[in-house]
Amino acid sequence: MKVETTALSIKHIAEMYCVNGKYYADLYRNKLSGYADWVDNNLCYGFYFNADNIGPYMSLDETCLSNGEVWTFLTNKDGHGGKGTLAAAIPGTKSDEIISILINAMGKSVRRRVKEVTCDLSPSMMLIAGEVFYNAYVVNDRFHVQQVYNEAVDEIRIDIRRQLIAEENNCDRSQSPTIYSNGETMRQILARSKHTLMMSREKWTDIQRHRVNILFRHYPILKKAYLLAMQMRHIFNLKISPAKAMGKFNEWYGKVQALGNANFRSVIKTFKNHAPTILNYFRRRATNAAAEAFNSKVKIFRAQMRGVRDRNFFIFRIAKLYA
Repeated sequence: MKVETTALSIKHIAEMYCVNGKYYADLYRNKLSGYADWVDNNLCYGFYFNADNIGPYMSLDETCLSNGEVWTFLTNKDGHGGKGTLAAAIPGTKSDEIISILINAMGKSVRRRVKEVTCDLSPSMMLIAGEVFYNAYVVNDRFHVQQVYNEAVDEIRIDIRRQLIAEENNCDRSQSPTIYSNGETMRQILARSKHTLMMSREKWTDIQRHRVNILFRHYPILKKAYLLAMQMRHIFNLKISPAKAMGKFNEWYGKVQALGNANFRSVIKTFKNHAPTILNYFRRRATNAAAEAFNSKVKIFRAQMRGVRDRNFFIFRIAKLYA
């Protein structure tokens, strides 16, 4: 049976029962929770680490706690977002500092347990994963890779719209803009197609399909870019080996280069720099979804506590729920 682990602050619970929230929050923190002893034992060096939660499949990500203060969280996928999930919480994202902390916190035998670490495209997270867990495959999250391409497609749409606005501003203002068969001007079509161009065709409504067909007819570059986005998604959905995936991505990569659009420089750079870790996805089809879900829980808890006023107590509450 799955146990619900949504975090609630003591003050929030007290308010639900119409009692003095602050009194019970202070009572829990200072008397009932064991917080003082826990801090002395678990946060005495300024970070949290639990070797028992190091498993074969880990995720690495960063989360903002408050006022721009970013922490790095190491989580165990086998915890499924509940107890046993949180392995480490370390302030900052500087790779050299976090590498030093993690290596000193666990011996080689513990580090060798890890077979796979998923992370986004952050150079810092990738360096940490590779240096600390030297025996593991580092995997770039497929959805972050797809996001890089989708952003490039959207930049093309934005550039076209800017150019269209500039042309309209230089034209005779007395002339009305052309109204297309769906009842919209081209500026409206471009503005309203942003999210449609991120979706697969099967999910389009009739209105979206009509709008995008007009857009593709007038701007073939957008159609070519969109079709390549769908081809990338199709490759990621295939259950094939990394070697076969490399062949398919090489063919896809050539088509992206052939477009010759400057907006795809970031895409080309991403694949040049991260091809091995992108292809590692096809070993177990692992993503960073578990880490993203954990981060969402932390953010919800932070919102319920109306921000992080006491950082150490916040980490204590998170550890009690998820470590």
